[in-house]
Amino acid sequence: MLDWQNEHFPTYFRRHMLLWESENVLTAHAMQEIWHLHQAVNAAVEPKSGNTWEDVCARLPSLSVEDNSNKDYDDYELGTLDFRRRRREVIEDLDDISFALSRESYCNVLDELPSFCYETSLLEIWGLNEDIIMSLTDEKVVNDFNNATISDVFGVKTDFLSYVGDVQRDDSGKIISAKATLQIWISKIDEDAVDRGDYKVDLSSGQLVDTASMDWESVWLDTVLQQSPSKMTVYANAASSFGNVSDSNIWGDVTFLTVGFALMFIFVNGTLGRRNKVEQRPLLSLFGLMSVSMALLSSYGICSAMGIMYSPVNSILPLLLIGLGVDDMFIIVSTWDTDTEELANAGKGHEDDDLVAKAGRTMRHAGVAITATSLTDVTAFAIGATTELPALQSFCAYASVGIMIVYILQSSFFLAWLTFDEKRLRQKRNGLLWFLTHKDWKPSHCSKVDILNRMFKWYGEFLMKVRYLVLIVSGVLFIGSIIATTYLKQEFNPNWFVPRDSYLADYFTTYKTYFSKEGAHSFFFFANDGMAANLPQLIDFNSALQHANSVLNVHGWFNLFKTYVELNGELSNRTWNEDFFSEAISLFLYTPTGGAYRNDLVFDGEVECNVSAPPLKYFRIPFKHRPADTPVQQQEATSEINSLLTRFSLPGFQGTWSEAYSIWETNTVVGEELLRNMLLTGLVIMATTVVLLVSFKAACLVLMCVAATVVGVAGSMHLSGFTIDTVSCISLVLSIGLSVDYSVHITHTFLTENSTDDRLERTKLSLARVGPAVLQGGVSTLIPFIMLAFSNSHVFVTFFVVFTPTTVLGMYYALVFLPVLLSFVGPPPYNTQTSLNVTTNGCVNNGYAHDSSDPKVEGERSVNSLDL
Repeated sequence: MLDWQNEHFPTYFRRHMLLWESENVLTAHAMQEIWHLHQAVNAAVEPKSGNTWEDVCARLPSLSVEDNSNKDYDDYELGTLDFRRRRREVIEDLDDISFALSRESYCNVLDELPSFCYETSLLEIWGLNEDIIMSLTDEKVVNDFNNATISDVFGVKTDFLSYVGDVQRDDSGKIISAKATLQIWISKIDEDAVDRGDYKVDLSSGQLVDTASMDWESVWLDTVLQQSPSKMTVYANAASSFGNVSDSNIWGDVTFLTVGFALMFIFVNGTLGRRNKVEQRPLLSLFGLMSVSMALLSSYGICSAMGIMYSPVNSILPLLLIGLGVDDMFIIVSTWDTDTEELANAGKGHEDDDLVAKAGRTMRHAGVAITATSLTDVTAFAIGATTELPALQSFCAYASVGIMIVYILQSSFFLAWLTFDEKRLRQKRNGLLWFLTHKDWKPSHCSKVDILNRMFKWYGEFLMKVRYLVLIVSGVLFIGSIIATTYLKQEFNPNWFVPRDSYLADYFTTYKTYFSKEGAHSFFFFANDGMAANLPQLIDFNSALQHANSVLNVHGWFNLFKTYVELNGELSNRTWNEDFFSEAISLFLYTPTGGAYRNDLVFDGEVECNVSAPPLKYFRIPFKHRPADTPVQQQEATSEINSLLTRFSLPGFQGTWSEAYSIWETNTVVGEELLRNMLLTGLVIMATTVVLLVSFKAACLVLMCVAATVVGVAGSMHLSGFTIDTVSCISLVLSIGLSVDYSVHITHTFLTENSTDDRLERTKLSLARVGPAVLQGGVSTLIPFIMLAFSNSHVFVTFFVVFTPTTVLGMYYALVFLPVLLSFVGPPPYNTQTSLNVTTNGCVNNGYAHDSSDPKVEGERSVNSLDL
């Protein structure tokens, strides 16, 4: 529908709104302040082009008496004075000056009429006459406002009551005060400039706007926001404000991403190596983060080349890739260091260990672990990319590609640098300055102490003593999470993307306070197929629309057109057919009554006042919905509108459209899409972990922890006051990918731990072995997301609210709850061998499943069956 609307009813006008707030805007002082701002805008000059408001404004003809008082109409049937007198009589009785003149005379008069820039405000009541406005009194303002029905600038009927908000009336019903009023400027896009390529893109709508108009909007915004009216407050909203403010807010908060990245580097450098000049690993940390950066750029490049849309939400992608990439780094390095320790315990030194063989042994274990997590994440996000939500679709596509590249680079690029780093370490070169050699260096006792390893050995012993308490606490936590999740609401409001401390957020808040009774501006669109024959049915449709529960008002032209024809002496008592319709509609659209509807009809050619109109091709009916704040109200409104279209089925194309409908549709489908993606992702996790862990029971335990984490995250969203929208939907899908990593690493290590058949001992050994890496990976993921708490962006704050509990709960269920489950019902190990074998070539058999085709490894059972 949007494509059809853009093709047949393209928008060339842009609305810039100013809201005035005061204790009472119906005062002489308020009108004079509005006049001063009107003059300031007229005087503002765009420095690059030299354009003023007169150069970019949309223009309308005027039938104002004052504006025409100096015109000489002696060549027509009526002189100036008679024209003015009869115009006032007509306005009082019939509200249209065209009834007082013959068609030919009226159309000739129109050719001489001046045009004015399209600006609407209460100043229209006094015809933008400075002398009158500056001499107003409070009493005259109130009286003139209550009596005004015609704009003295454009000479058309105007509902001035719609210009004010929070009105107060006296006992007789007369309006005596109002606390807010609107002042609106309408500019017009220069189509020729756009065709020449001289344009900018409006980030809020995607509309192409000529550069001069877009630059003037910035000047207008600066002009109105710099005003300091006495006893009044102004709130501004230019046509480009939403896109500029929300986009600059997201990209402005990228600073927090940069700081998070820096903190991440400090943390990784402090934990990846040891605390001395040789065993520290700053360059290795940098290379690991570099591989993440390369994956990010590759993801952007590949997806862009494939034509996949980039969403502003994708700005959070670096944090996701860094979290997963660093997690892979810790697993690989932890396995590498464990292999070194086991060699030392077996009495083997560096001289007996080939680096290529060492890399192979490391990836034999760590490779399986990061493959399991990475492929699970890639598949989960690939499923998410099939959603109907464009933002979620875009993010999941970019994330899926990025995670796959991170996996490839960490398994190759980072592993290669880890091998070089090990060679450096064996040569006792400086960890930062590799060209420096410390020949007599020996590590200090302090630097050899692995605090985390010792802590997890103690922690494993302690945890096994409080297993039943852990089950109780976890059960209470899970039940509480379920209860909180049931209260989680589904709601999406694009205004949330505007920072709370911005001028635009103030405008939205104030507008809702004073003009909350107005709902979404909408349109019915039709392709004409015999207008004269269908006019009665269209009038019935217009009447039914006016009585619809979800509709506030309708601005259809059919009833007015029919009434106009009946009251016009030259047109009444004529036979209705297509020729007569073309003759009457062209005049109607040039009258004060019908001029407001000129943009609602599209003809096959130009329409002129004094000749019959060309064939009508398309037309629309503008209307306003009543406020619909909840998804239920929005769905009821759209259902009612669609039922009206079905009930009054007319020949040719018909449809309805509103900017709000995209939001309403999002509110309708986001819950369904979230549930769909969560279920599909759960199935993918189950299938992937079964294949990669080769244990159905282990996969079930992993899925249980992931489900508990996601439910906990959803519950925390409710407690934090957040709702289900497109951003939180993306975040929840992401939480699955992050939380699965922790559980998979613990479970995989438990499966490979075959030094004993006792589940309790295997659990403690698994915690001691991989627990530090899992904790480090979780903390490294948490660090950059914590920085988002200081952001003003709804996107970033939502990710903080979702990912903080994701990381905390994910680590809790992986490092506390899951080990307890494994100690009770954990699956058997891959290998039943209990001894540590060192082969003649120095390879360590850690009990991992070896490839049966490896001629250097004998006496080991390959994993070829599903452990239940």
